[in-house]
Amino acid sequence: MAGFVYNLPSANPSPQSFFKTFGDRVPLVNLPATSDESNRSAEDDERKRRRKVSNRESARRSRMRKRRRMEELWSMLVQLINENKCLVDELGRAKEGYDKVIEENMKLREENSKSRKMIGEIRLNRFLNVDGDKIWTV
Repeated sequence: MAGFVYNLPSANPSPQSFFKTFGDRVPLVNLPATSDESNRSAEDDERKRRRKVSNRESARRSRMRKRRRMEELWSMLVQLINENKCLVDELGRAKEGYDKVIEENMKLREENSKSRKMIGEIRLNRFLNVDGDKIWTV
């Protein structure tokens, strides 16, 4: 408690002596503590101790939540890495299959083109037979 004890004269003081007396102030903090102040100090200390304990417990719970969240995230990360690997493998197999289909399609188109050309030549030779000036069909 902040307060002051003044050394006032016992008789009726004059204003000059009254103001002079204010210069002789003694702070209460230098005086021995009273029982009320020591009780309040003990209560303050107890409140501080309880607050520290509460803060430590809160910090412990916060660390536990953080640890659990990190474990969940690591687990999720491992699962996603495995899933990504499977998808990459599946994509690779699909691309290989696509490349084989494209290659087979090109071969079939080329074969189809050769076959059409050969059929066209056979038809031309079969249905149009040139013998001199005559054109006749078989």
